[in-house]
Amino acid sequence: MMQPPGYEQGDKTRLVCKLNKALYGLKQAPRAWFDKLLTYLLSVGFSSSKSDSSLFVRSIGVRVVYLLVYFDDIIVTRCDSDEVQAVIDDLNKKDSLKDLGVLDYFLGIQVHYTGDGLMFSQKKYIGDLLQRCGLETANELPTSMVSNCHLSVFVGTPIENVTEYRSIVGALQYIVITRPDIAFDVNRVCQFMQVPLDTHFQAVKRNLVSWGCKKQDVVSRSTAEADYHAVTCAITEILWHQSFLRELCIPLDGLPTLWYDNSSVVVSANPVMHSKFKHVELDLYFVRENDMAGQLLVNEVPAYEQVADIMTKPLSAVMFYRFRHKLVVLSLTSAT
Repeated sequence: MMQPPGYEQGDKTRLVCKLNKALYGLKQAPRAWFDKLLTYLLSVGFSSSKSDSSLFVRSIGVRVVYLLVYFDDIIVTRCDSDEVQAVIDDLNKKDSLKDLGVLDYFLGIQVHYTGDGLMFSQKKYIGDLLQRCGLETANELPTSMVSNCHLSVFVGTPIENVTEYRSIVGALQYIVITRPDIAFDVNRVCQFMQVPLDTHFQAVKRNLVSWGCKKQDVVSRSTAEADYHAVTCAITEILWHQSFLRELCIPLDGLPTLWYDNSSVVVSANPVMHSKFKHVELDLYFVRENDMAGQLLVNEVPAYEQVADIMTKPLSAVMFYRFRHKLVVLSLTSAT
């Protein structure tokens, strides 16, 4: 490590200190701890996931154990509770651990056990945020944004406390993990972080959720070209999830299907190249290769059945509830 200020000896540009032990608080401490844990897990039969470096899997026949690491927090799970306890006991022998019992709260996410499986929510996190904003007594609204809402940089009055706006929007980004139904609305309020107006703040309060998005890094010459690029990005995500599920030893039931409500995109599975698609042939080849290789299917869906619309446009309450249900976003009372 570099010589600390006030303790330099000799030529400090050439001489460094030899660190015998990584202490908690140094920049290298998290990496040193992870390397130590990684070495131990590999020695006892775990393999590191190629899709997620923080995930470790040990498979012995039909017995599979999953271990997820976040800094010094560890989640261990499988169907057999005895084997989970054995892994925890072995880890405790290697390093002193604090067993917190059955998982019910992790990084702001609450875990609810139902007869059909697990349900994740952020009720406590949202409640704390409402209290922070003074909205704990506010009335509920059917949707997070009205269908005719048009936010603009020209309509409204600049707010005094810009930092508060950014702080609330930034703090709320985490909630989209369990609430994908408000992705479009929070995407809109995130676009006015530089100079927020009072109209934007009102939209934030109605939403009380924020979401980060990345715009396409290419300039599209047509809506069809933008759609092709979006399909390519979606297929990349699908391939990643397929690889991830295989590492988890979870069998895939059939091929994943990419549903699109644009017939010009569905033609990408057609092996005949049309001259009008030459400017996007690289994206077309990528889609076509994966379709012909049997990795996925590309099909057309009517616009009124396109669930992705909940993430791209404001909807009426009826359509909002309908698509939200298809995303398996439920209230805690209806799920229990």
